Amino acid sequence: MRHPRHSGPVAVSLLAAFILGCSGDTLEPGPGTTTASLAVGERHACLARATRSWCWGTGSDGQLGIGVTATAAAPTELPDGIEFVALDAGQFHTCGLDAEGVAFCWGSDRDGQLGLGAPAAERCGVFPCATRPQPVAGGLRFEALAAGARSTCGLTTTHRVYCWGLNSLGQLGIADAVEQCEDGPCSRTPLAEGSGRSFVSLTAARMHTCALAADGAAFCWGFLSVPVAGRHTEPSFQPNARPIEGFSFRQLSAGTRHTCGVTSDGRAYCWGADAVGAGPDLLEADHPVAVAGGIRFRSVHSGFVTSCGLDDSGAAFCWGANASGEVGTTPVGGTQVFDHPVAVSGGLTFRALEAGSSTYCGITDDERVACWGRGEFGELGAGNANSVAPVFVAGVE
Repeated sequence: MRHPRHSGPVAVSLLAAFILGCSGDTLEPGPGTTTASLAVGERHACLARATRSWCWGTGSDGQLGIGVTATAAAPTELPDGIEFVALDAGQFHTCGLDAEGVAFCWGSDRDGQLGLGAPAAERCGVFPCATRPQPVAGGLRFEALAAGARSTCGLTTTHRVYCWGLNSLGQLGIADAVEQCEDGPCSRTPLAEGSGRSFVSLTAARMHTCALAADGAAFCWGFLSVPVAGRHTEPSFQPNARPIEGFSFRQLSAGTRHTCGVTSDGRAYCWGADAVGAGPDLLEADHPVAVAGGIRFRSVHSGFVTSCGLDDSGAAFCWGANASGEVGTTPVGGTQVFDHPVAVSGGLTFRALEAGSSTYCGITDDERVACWGRGEFGELGAGNANSVAPVFVAGVE
């Protein structure tokens, strides 16, 4: 994707990392910590805090956990009484972990992404769904979850990755088709990722998953975009975990067609197609390239065609396409692309940040939740309008 550009100024357990609020992404502890967990999906968001959980945005597939609703523009509390310590959101589904590591999922089960062992009993339109949290089959205990568009992966307490849902592009980390779902081969039960490696974290996006080993080695599988000469080639389908060679990362975040990571010295690198952030001459790369601007990041978080990062102070910077205000500044429009990180409007500092498709939400230093970007489906939790500046989500204290 080529558009006019605007250059801007230039050892915790995984369960603890999720409690810090990073849905699917490893996050080292920063200056502040939080016991809340955020998850942002395609058009919805959820928050778990202490003994309570809320969701808001589009709920037509049951992904809000409160039945079927077109839009909940303000947070609605989940009624089931499960005390979640970690949440993650896919395209139209949500998953969470309780304090014992038991995984629950709800929302669309079109391609087995809820992992229930059989199609969900309810229907949202013509496809199976669950409108309340349901336990994932298999009896595994997890430290972390990462939800893709129509698949989900979990990191067990023994540091193995198990995945379930759609496997049309190898996003489960295995080559074999197990079952047949609406959109292709799938598994409705968690299956072990094929490499047999031990990992300490994982992150998932629309059609690919990445995981981090204890030594900082990164591995990815699923749809791996291999761009050449500034244009997208035929997509590469990689069911086997492929190493990202030459780098040691402390944190990873998968976006729709790109991935970003932070090295031990706080340098951010991105690769894939869209939102690389390396300057005006490079939007696509088949290897990690340094994000321009020289900012040392605590964490990075990748969305559809944007990425955002938190520096050591908790200030947020974003880059990429700004169609809905997701870069957090002006100008806004379908042809507006920022090829360098720019500061998000409002001057807030965050303890945790979460990326959705075109929406970002964070937990501020004073424990409030603020979101910016696309909001037309209620995903900002403050009405139904887009916003370039973070707006506070009320009712989740």
